Formats: sequence, structure tokens, C-alpha cells
Amino acid sequence: MNWRKLLFRLHGWLGLNIGLLLFVVCFSGTFATLSNEIDWLLNPAIRVQTQNQPYNWTAMHESLLATFPESPPQGIYAPEGTGFAALSYVTLPNGQIRKVYLNPYTGAIQGHTSFFNVQRFFRTFHRRLFDGRRGIVIVTLTGFVLLIAGLSGFFYYKGWLKQMFTLRLNRSWRLVWSDLHKTTGIWALVFSLLIAFTGIFYFVEVCYQSVDNYKALLPPPLPQVDTTTLASYGTHPSLLPANTYVSLAQKAFPKLEIRSLGFPSRQGAPVQLDGQAGNPFTRDRANKVLLHPFNGEVIAIQKSSELSIVPFITDMVDPVHFGYFGGLITKILWFVFGLFLSFSILAGTYIWIIRTAPQKRTKTTVSNNAQTFPWLRGATLSLAFTLAYFIVSIFGTIDGILGYGKTNPLPMTIAELSVGPYQVRVDCAVPDAPQQEAQLTAQFLGDTFPNYKKISIQTHHTNIPLKGTVFAPKGSVPFTPNTPLHIDIEMWDGTHHQASLLIPQSLPTRTHPISALPDTAPGTWWVIAFFSTLTLTAITGWFYFILRAFRRTTNPVYQTNAAYPENIKQVV
Repeated sequence: MNWRKLLFRLHGWLGLNIGLLLFVVCFSGTFATLSNEIDWLLNPAIRVQTQNQPYNWTAMHESLLATFPESPPQGIYAPEGTGFAALSYVTLPNGQIRKVYLNPYTGAIQGHTSFFNVQRFFRTFHRRLFDGRRGIVIVTLTGFVLLIAGLSGFFYYKGWLKQMFTLRLNRSWRLVWSDLHKTTGIWALVFSLLIAFTGIFYFVEVCYQSVDNYKALLPPPLPQVDTTTLASYGTHPSLLPANTYVSLAQKAFPKLEIRSLGFPSRQGAPVQLDGQAGNPFTRDRANKVLLHPFNGEVIAIQKSSELSIVPFITDMVDPVHFGYFGGLITKILWFVFGLFLSFSILAGTYIWIIRTAPQKRTKTTVSNNAQTFPWLRGATLSLAFTLAYFIVSIFGTIDGILGYGKTNPLPMTIAELSVGPYQVRVDCAVPDAPQQEAQLTAQFLGDTFPNYKKISIQTHHTNIPLKGTVFAPKGSVPFTPNTPLHIDIEMWDGTHHQASLLIPQSLPTRTHPISALPDTAPGTWWVIAFFSTLTLTAITGWFYFILRAFRRTTNPVYQTNAAYPENIKQVV
């Protein structure tokens, strides 16, 4: 067998055995490229009238603090594009994450929904098929399949430049499918290779994450706030106005177009501003300015142009894979090429079966099938496994969507007490899982920034540090009713403030969280239903044409017994 025969059989074998899975991954990724725009069409809260004035970050921050006093935002994101609202995430006391949409010019909150929307559905489905870590591994492995399939098809076909413009729509179905497969495949070849290589890099990321070494793919850590200076700012320092941080960052990095503003999420953390600086092929996080939260001093600057090769690739993969590096224009191009690629995957298998079949029925056709169709071995089993996995993914998708709407019972307030200069409210939440320990939350009251080193709870001679945001550190603390607890807050100068309380006899009983459909724009469910119907129709049609192809291989339609592509008439 020469190399062209081998490439042809490999190309078709991949389509027959893994084509369905590859199609679902590519098809969902196609819709993911325009998912933000779909949400914009469905949800009026995301839409704003573009104005010729700078964003008012201070007004947005103040609106969030006023509306969600117990859920301070950790960041604000600039509008996705022209006509989009700004975005922030807040975590409510019941554990729900809300997407909050703000007018970037006035700071007014235009609405908020659950974390789930069209964008989240397609990104999660495309990334892991709602199947956790196993789904991520399976999806990223398809990058290798797409790469081999694309290269094998390219090197097999001759005269591909001519075939880019060959569409014989007035001929037989076989020729129509053949021309469509080759034309769409050739036009989407470069796109396919980009998707394949970036998909493979996602697999590399998964491997590094599995060994807890993802930092090896990122730039070296930037300097943080010098904690030895924090004691001089007192116990209740105030953050600077958000617009001040933006002005200081732009002064330090004039080329930076700020896309997000992140507030400190832990003691000693800086204010972080990310954005673009003339290289749209990298994520916003590739360019950043770190500022001291209390005096605005520039701590560090990172520029994408100065990144080494591995961190640069890491930050380049996402914009290239989803096509948002060029705004709406490249997103639309990625969507069109994604449709080409998805169609080419399905159409290719049908053509491949026709072209490798024995094209004249003889008495020995059945006995020779094992030799003529060696690729059939295992194909039935692989398709059965694929369909079984799709069923698992369907149940996982339903469960995953309901998870976004899950509401935990509100925590019970145990006590409000003074711990040194701070007012602290201690809450208790009992999880529904018996094997999990109750959660204690020390919520700082007031609207100032608590400037301390660490907080911990002591019980039964055990010191348990609470971790989380500076406003509401959380941790699992084992305790029983009537247990004495001691709260300890250590300041930056080494001093300690302590307070004690007794866990009451009456505690909240274990209750299961309420699962329901997440609240989102009404049209979201229609979009998901439309995508599901299209996918199911495409898979059903694929099986129909495959069965049709097998039936054709047993009919004496053609007069040649050739089983290999180079002996088939060139019109195919």
C-alpha cells in the first residue's frame, strides 16, 4: 500500500470512528464564538447606548457596593464590544454567583442574572461537555484527531487549488457531497489547523494542571504589596476611587487600554488592571499594572511584548481558538469556518465509504468484506461508545444547568461581636452532605477595608485560619453545640485582638439546597433547544447517509471492481 492509500484510509477511519464526537465539539465551539452576541440580542440589560466619553469605574464600583453591601465585587470588566454593558460578578450569601450588568458611563445597574446564560452554556459544553475533568480530557484530545484528519486530507488530495472553486450542484448526490466536502475542507484548512493546534495546547494545559504545575506555563510572579508597610495605614484604610486607579495605571502604561479592574481579594494583595496594548492576539491578562491599594503606587507592570515564548503562547491560545482577537468581524469568520468544518466532518465519512467500497457486487463480496473494509472492525463498537457517552453528557448537561440555579439555605447568624477595632458577624451554614463539616463565616461589618494580617478561629485547642476575601474569610471548622470558640485577628505589627463566643445549643439542621432552572434571559432556553435540535438532526442525518452508503456498496451500480481511490474515476 502506498502512502496515499494509507492517508486516505486513515482520513476516513478517523471520520467514521471519531467523527461524531469531533462534530459535536466543533459545532458547539462554532456557536461559542458568537455566544456573547447572542446574549446581547436576548437580554436588554446587556445593551447600552454607546457614548463618546470614558468609562466611569468609580460610579460602577459605588453602585455595586450600594446594591450588594454583603457581597463586595472583586472586579469590574469593561464592555465586551460596542453597545455592550460592563460586567461584574458578586457572590450572594446563599452561595449564588450573579452576573451584574452596569452602564459603563453612569454606573447604574441595569440588571443581574444567574451565572448561567448562552455564553456559559456553550463555553462549558464545548470545553468539557458538562462532564467535569473527564470531559475536558476527551475534548482536548480531539485536537490531535482534527490535526491528523486535516493534514491527511490535505496531502491526499491533488489539485486542491482548483477544487477550492469546484461545486457541481447539478450532478448526482455523490458528486455534490464530494465537492462540498472537499471545498469546505480546503477553505477551512488553515482554520482547522489553528483550532487543532490550540486544542492540543489546551490538552498540554490539562496535563500541567493535573500535576499541579500550571504556573510553569505562566509568566514569573509579579511583586506584591510590601506587607511591612501596611501597618502604617491603620486598621480601617480606604481604597482609592476606582477612576484614580485607572488614571494611575494609564499614566504608568500609556498604551494600555484597560479592560478590567480587580480589587484586592486577600490581605496584602494589590489592585490589578488588565487590558490590551496593541497586540489583540493575547488575552487581557497578558498586559497588567499592579497598584498599591491604599496609595496607588505602581508595584509592577507586565507587557505582552516582553513575555517569553511559553507564557505568550498560553495567553494567545484563547483569542485565536475562539476568534475574538479581531472583534465581531473575526468572530463571524470563525463562525462561518466553524460551520464549514462541522459540515465537512459529517460529509466526509459518507464520501469515504462510497469511494472505498467494492463497486461491483459478486458472490465473494461478503467474504471479502473483511479484507475490503478492514476499517469496519471496531467501527460499530466505537460508534456505540460515542452514542453512550452522548447520553451521559445529556444527563450531565441537565445536572450542570440545574447546578447554576442551586440555592443554598441562608447561613444562621450566631453572634455579632467586637474584635479589637472591628465589628464581626459570625454565621453558620450546615451543608446538606453529612460528611461535610459546618461552615463558619466571619463577616466584617461596615464599608471600610479591614487591614489585618490574618484571622483564625480556635476550638478544642486547634487553630484554624479562615481563608477567602478580606471582607468574608471562610473556612471549615469542626464544632458541636455549646462549644466555646475564640476568634483571633493578628495585625501587621504583630499585635492580636481576640474575642470569644459560645456556639448555641440550637443550630440549623441539615437541609438540601434547592435546585431549579437558573434565571436568565427567556430566549436562552430557545437557543439551547435550537442548538440541541440542530445537533440531533445532524447526527440522525449522518446515520441515514451512512446506512445509505452501505446499501449502495452492495448494489451493482458501477462496473469497476477497484477498491482504492486512485483507481476510481476522477469525477468522484
